[in-house]
Amino acid sequence: MPKRTVEEWSWENPRAQDSFLEYVGFDDEQKSAEQVVKIEKLLGLSPCKGLDVGCGNGRQTTVFARRGYSMTGIDVSESFLRTAKERAQKENFAIDYRLMRASELTEQGVYDFALAFHHSIGFLPEKELPVHFSKICQSLKSGGKFLFEMAGPKLTTKPWENIRNWTESENKFVLVEKKLENGYRLETCIEIEKESGNITELREKQRAFSLAEIQTLLSEAGFRLVCSYCDLEKTPANADLFGVFVCFR
Repeated sequence: MPKRTVEEWSWENPRAQDSFLEYVGFDDEQKSAEQVVKIEKLLGLSPCKGLDVGCGNGRQTTVFARRGYSMTGIDVSESFLRTAKERAQKENFAIDYRLMRASELTEQGVYDFALAFHHSIGFLPEKELPVHFSKICQSLKSGGKFLFEMAGPKLTTKPWENIRNWTESENKFVLVEKKLENGYRLETCIEIEKESGNITELREKQRAFSLAEIQTLLSEAGFRLVCSYCDLEKTPANADLFGVFVCFR
């Protein structure tokens, strides 16, 4: 008899982590290295002490270490951090990797810069959101810089288009449905294994943000200046095109 499993999507959920790796995945070494060069230019960085929030498999943390930076990386995924640590050990880098949330940071005035790249905040509880950013701000030295490149749904002036589609792999069928409801993106991913008929359903509820909401969150977290862009090339942001924020403590 086929089994049906229903799970809520969160970064702490190992099943969701596996789904991310299968359908999205991390950028490769070359793209990560190119991103780090752009980040250095955007923030005006040279080797110093940095914090990578939501470091994942350590792809950018390692590149910074390779370029002479002293790095700390934090994430909520044990499996991602395991990969990151293996990567650091292979190159003999003393990167400080920690299993923790940004809201659990205790450092005060330690880092020259912080990075949260392709970072999803829409899963965070409402009460944790301001703490998330304020702890990052407090961890920076006076004049320190924070780059937030956001992932996840955005609220713009354009109407939201609901999505429903099927895909097929060698071993399973996958149905994905996405819709926007009351400021949240609701996404359902249903996987049906061909051989067993087992069904796994991942349900995701992620808050969508407007440009103004992100700017307000960052300002209220304590950053004295927030610059908003569309990309790492500093193209000015607008209500429909945004996602890169450079903040100064």
